[in-house]
Amino acid sequence: MTLTRRVKFGTHSVIIVVAGLIALGGLMRPSPVAWGADTDSPVPSGAGEAVRLEPVVVSASRVEQRLRDVPANVTVITREDIEQSPARTVDDLLRQIPGFSLFRRSSSLVTHPTTQGVSLRGIGPSGVSRTLVLLDGVPLNDPFGGWIYWNKVPMESIERIEVARGGGSGVWGNYALGGVINIITRRPEARVAQAKLDLGTRDTVDADLLVSHVTGPWGISLEGSFFDTDGYKIVRKDQRGKIDVNANSSHKTFNGRMEYTPSLNSSLFLAGSFFREDRGNGTPFQNNETETGYIATGGRLKTADGSDWQLTMFSHLQTFSSTFTSAAPNRNSETPALNQFDVPSTDVGLNLQWSKRVFQSHLLTAGTDLRWIDGETNEDATFSQALGEFTRRRKAGGEQVLTGAYIQDIFTPAPGWQVTIAGRLDTWQSFNASRVEKNKQTGAITPTSPGSFPDRDEFAFSPKVALLYHATDQLSLRSSFYKGFRAPTINEQFRPFRVRNDITEANPDLDPERLIGGEVGADYAIMSNLLGRLTAFWNEVKDPVVNVTKGIGAGAPVAPCGFVPAGGVCRQRDNLDRTRIRGIEAELEYRPLPRWTASGSYLYNHTEVLSAPNQPDLEGKRIAQVPRHQFALKLNYTNPALINVSVQGRFVGDQFEDDLNSLKLGDFFVVDLMLSRPIPVPGATAGELFLAAENLFDRTYEVSRTADGIVTTGTPLLVHGGVRVRF
Repeated sequence: MTLTRRVKFGTHSVIIVVAGLIALGGLMRPSPVAWGADTDSPVPSGAGEAVRLEPVVVSASRVEQRLRDVPANVTVITREDIEQSPARTVDDLLRQIPGFSLFRRSSSLVTHPTTQGVSLRGIGPSGVSRTLVLLDGVPLNDPFGGWIYWNKVPMESIERIEVARGGGSGVWGNYALGGVINIITRRPEARVAQAKLDLGTRDTVDADLLVSHVTGPWGISLEGSFFDTDGYKIVRKDQRGKIDVNANSSHKTFNGRMEYTPSLNSSLFLAGSFFREDRGNGTPFQNNETETGYIATGGRLKTADGSDWQLTMFSHLQTFSSTFTSAAPNRNSETPALNQFDVPSTDVGLNLQWSKRVFQSHLLTAGTDLRWIDGETNEDATFSQALGEFTRRRKAGGEQVLTGAYIQDIFTPAPGWQVTIAGRLDTWQSFNASRVEKNKQTGAITPTSPGSFPDRDEFAFSPKVALLYHATDQLSLRSSFYKGFRAPTINEQFRPFRVRNDITEANPDLDPERLIGGEVGADYAIMSNLLGRLTAFWNEVKDPVVNVTKGIGAGAPVAPCGFVPAGGVCRQRDNLDRTRIRGIEAELEYRPLPRWTASGSYLYNHTEVLSAPNQPDLEGKRIAQVPRHQFALKLNYTNPALINVSVQGRFVGDQFEDDLNSLKLGDFFVVDLMLSRPIPVPGATAGELFLAAENLFDRTYEVSRTADGIVTTGTPLLVHGGVRVRF
């Protein structure tokens, strides 16, 4: 495929990048094989390359397995990959994997938190995630809305990230429709301190300090991280008015972890974090704030009979606020539209798991988990120009409890063969739910106020069967069949939201989403230095939750949204009957010379609304926010004596903003660059200078489009560089 694009490459960009090339001259450690082929052969003398060890992963099955023994498409992003990437947020790092996307193509660098839900393989992208994201095995999905605060996890704290694509509900339960992303942080080390200072264009500062120590059975690590950027204007240049200002972002993170390991067979841990984020969302009166704390504790015990017991308990406490406005057609003024001044949420959860190898050929796993969630929104709506204030106050929310029990057998009937059978039973309960709206001036409850909602409970059974066959040392074949489910969030049920003049209403009657799917694939070492992976998948989702268009605004009420400004649109979260997602994933890695690595990955994704009795106009339409084609290309050159260069290109095909397929977003191709060089630092064991450019050619691309034609654009050229030291 040949891509032709006109690009802008300003003189200032040339000077910065060329100066960096001359000044740095680079070192980066080589990346391990992405899908874990055996690589125990010695490295040629003088190659300057470390021995690449096969990763051990836990994201696909909840137990440790060699990557080549996992019957699923799993990608491991290593510490080396992270240091070779110009990305400054976890979601931007993960974009090198086709099929990974946030709602509306946005980056968490400046976008609103409620659009940061993650999708894999195009399974229902929206503000809520259809992928379970874990931080050291603990759910990172927001308890109230299911989106992800990617900035909670500083890049310097990450050891590796495991991305398991394909249904994972058989052992993981809720959210794991499209897969599991497990972020594993660094463990404490003896007498280690490391620091990073990264400065960039648009007044961007990214600083991180991590210290850790181990003495006897005790280990402790502490980390502080600070990020601030003036950001950039997100509305397309020719549409901007006086109200369009930079979407900026600032956050602070503090993480701590303590471990006690008295023996090889037992360990305990205590971990916690504090996170605060402040964002400006592109106009003077639109901003949001988040403050959240997290604590987790647990341990692991191996008993004399060979059993492995693991217990984890956790809790999140969070407050959130956000303001929304309605812009005038010329974008020279804005009017308050919604003030979500207090959105608190709390969750408490635990997981208890047992595993044991039986008769050498069976690895059994069983466990149970629970997550209780309490959340509400307090907000003011219906702004009166005459009074100069909001006239309606709304309080909505409720509680949820999700409980599950699972069992799994990884069976090796003969050498080269592996069969995995898993099953999980989940219950979802929604209770104490209400939505009350009052007139702020009189205190009277409005006639349209729904009041209390009936309690609800649902059951879901999620089986999984997978087969892996190592046909030869070079070729492995795999297949799997699975079911999954996702319960609607408190946010989807009870909280409306607004993007400029587009309004989306909540729906308390939403049913859980249920998925049935399967995949087949092959991993093949075509030559000793050329590795390939191919996967074909098929999924159908019953009762998918989508934002369904109810009407176009004409300065009059539109049910169920109420008043919708002219040019705006009214949508409501609703269950369709059935959607289908089919596709192919392909990956290649080629090492022509010891210092050179080239890799590429491609995703073809065909999505379709199969049945929508309540919205027949949607049948046959593509699922909103899903491109049909995506690919990524990467070239690394590693030379400790001269320079390290990492260049990555990423293509995203066209997609539709809305369910009616009337608002099209064009395709785009962007290039990123990373350079680095080791430097001597007095007293340090390692030092490194680096320079990076995101969207190197300053490509302008669309990430969203409203019904009245306002286009939001993606990340422009960002140049940043700094120093990383380790003592």
